[in-house]
Amino acid sequence: MVVPVVRLALAVLPFRFVYRVPGHTTRRAGSALSPERIVRAVQEVAQRLPGTTCLTEVLAAAYLCSRYGHETTPRLGVGRSGGRIAAHAWLECDGRAILGEPEPGTFVALG
Repeated sequence: MVVPVVRLALAVLPFRFVYRVPGHTTRRAGSALSPERIVRAVQEVAQRLPGTTCLTEVLAAAYLCSRYGHETTPRLGVGRSGGRIAAHAWLECDGRAILGEPEPGTFVALG
């Protein structure tokens, strides 16, 4: 349910509100769900939901990871693709990308 809720929230709520939610969740200690397993579940749901973006996946996975006691960092980046400015979101855990890792040198992380 998290992926469709995040997708809807991004459509109707201010971005800054939706972006902050993962950091304000109640954490469950000692979860058996690894961040990688959470990411796989989010990706499977996102494949079945038309119009899901990398941002939706990242925010849903960040929320669930936080909920299950894993610290993650959502990253937003910009770059050029075919002469146009492009944006991309990815999720990092322990300093490595676990979802949406961009090709090296293609996107510069904001903030």
